[in-house]
Amino acid sequence: MSLVSCCWAQTRTIGQAGLNLLEVSEGFVATFYADQVGQITIGYGHACIWHNNCDNITPPITMAQGVQILMSDLVEFENCVNAAAPQLNQNQFDACVDFAFNMGCGAFQSSTILSYINQGNYAAGAQAFNQYNSIGGQVIAGLTVRRAAEAQLFSS
Repeated sequence: MSLVSCCWAQTRTIGQAGLNLLEVSEGFVATFYADQVGQITIGYGHACIWHNNCDNITPPITMAQGVQILMSDLVEFENCVNAAAPQLNQNQFDACVDFAFNMGCGAFQSSTILSYINQGNYAAGAQAFNQYNSIGGQVIAGLTVRRAAEAQLFSS
């Protein structure tokens, strides 16, 4: 075995099921808008303050441009989940990437979801998605639906 084949793992990327979930959960908006926490956002949940200042984006954008921006944004969250939980199957990985995209890498890294994954308790990990459905103590219907979809994908 050569040193190259021994020690370089391929980085996993989000699959079609994860993309479908993310696109439905985020929705597409061709112009700038303020999301539920007031961040200026465009496309499929591209938060300008976190990813860049959006100076290079001229709205309205097309869906194809939105997908291109999304795929670029996802690299950070794919890397986050790959580093924290390399043992996941594709659906588990996709659900975790969607969660990290929505809540942030730090939130994923400190989540009970990851804690259960690292304990090998995948059933509890799936159930734990449902804990993350509020903003500022207010339960958000859209987050409740999204977390249920992530838990279902994680379990499938």
